[in-house]
Amino acid sequence: GFISSFITWTRQYPKIYGCFMLGTPSLVVSDLDLVRDVLVKKFAFFPNRVTNPTIDKKPWSDSLLNLKDDHWKHVRSQLSPTFSSGKLKKMTQAIERVAKNLHIHVKSKAETGEEVELKKLCRSYAIDNIAGVAFGLQVDSLKDPNDPFIKHGTDLTTFNSAVLSIIVMFPFMTPVLRMFGITFPPQAANSFFMKVLDSALKERRFDSTVNLSQLKHTDFLQLLVEAEREGETQGPVDAEIDHGDQLTTSKEWTRKGNWQQEQNASPPCTLFEQLKQRTDEMYSNTFIFLFAGNETVSAAMSFTLFCLAANPDCLAKAQAEVDARLGKKSVTYETAMKLPYLDMCMNESLRMYPPGFILDREAHEDTEIGGYHVAKGTRVLVPVISIHRDPAIWPDPMTFDPERLAQLEIRMAIATILQHFTPVLCDKSVYPPRLQKFKFDSEDGLWVKFQARQACE
Repeated sequence: GFISSFITWTRQYPKIYGCFMLGTPSLVVSDLDLVRDVLVKKFAFFPNRVTNPTIDKKPWSDSLLNLKDDHWKHVRSQLSPTFSSGKLKKMTQAIERVAKNLHIHVKSKAETGEEVELKKLCRSYAIDNIAGVAFGLQVDSLKDPNDPFIKHGTDLTTFNSAVLSIIVMFPFMTPVLRMFGITFPPQAANSFFMKVLDSALKERRFDSTVNLSQLKHTDFLQLLVEAEREGETQGPVDAEIDHGDQLTTSKEWTRKGNWQQEQNASPPCTLFEQLKQRTDEMYSNTFIFLFAGNETVSAAMSFTLFCLAANPDCLAKAQAEVDARLGKKSVTYETAMKLPYLDMCMNESLRMYPPGFILDREAHEDTEIGGYHVAKGTRVLVPVISIHRDPAIWPDPMTFDPERLAQLEIRMAIATILQHFTPVLCDKSVYPPRLQKFKFDSEDGLWVKFQARQACE
């Protein structure tokens, strides 16, 4: 499959080698110093991802995954402040509610001894959190899987993996698929979430009396509306990765006239045009929040629980830490951030099974990497999965060893489960999990049983 091929090639060829991806010259880089050059030191030469025609239309077109150059910098500058620690803390009330629902559901499974497929369980947890954290909605997919938000969200995140692989790997096939009525995202899901977003944005924009200081908790959409009102630009995230000086404020963006350069249109000088553009940006990035957030959270959470179930010694250490920190108290933002061993378990699981198994960048102009000339337009691929499983970097890479390494939503959920239950492998378990060929997911499911911990109930 696609994933295993990159692992094989990285072991077979040098740390930087060239290939043609669908006729486009590409460099595959797995040397850590060169990866840092591409992603950090020479960011100005590689500021853009490779654009796929599939996400070049609404609702994807104005998301950070698709934008380029100054437009990307502008939108990034608006989004970064929404992920400060103070604002993330305001979202935890919604996360705590979903974690309690998860506890109730897992408790019922533990009482009956029923086997549980972790990816399905964690996907439900993730989409419930996104409904609350991104949209301010209260849903319970484990109790009511037919809720329209859940139904369309599930359709979006469980889209046919074979078709999605064709769209991603062979974008020129997208028009052919459209002729047969196959689109991504699915049209029904796309229409539903556009209506939900449209209604929510109108309500929040016109209710100018509500602001963050008056809310006990908030959500991603409200933070975007507040950022729009306040004109916030740069947040701590940017300073941490040295991209802050490359961001573009709203005033600079309008003054530069990049709309004409990148959108082939006139600058949005009228209030209506500026509002429409900001609305499109909010649509796109909230949609990405829904799609990408669901898959990454559910994958990270399910693989971590599965690895712990398969490694009882590590599980015992994680539960001992949870017991020492929490006792019988519920998990909070503060306690979730003080679980270092659980954090190591999550990081080790992400090393072995990264949801984003490859990164790509496109050369903005001619440059040089590791002594090799890189022409403008060349794709640079970073095979994350290959680096994470390189025995030269990680001795015995397929052994789950959290202590070789020392994310809020996932940590709270796993801590809640480990506080009350012990996951164990069952007859349906296949460990180590076999991966699908074109999608980073388990071929056989991640099946476990949960045993209640009597002392904690």
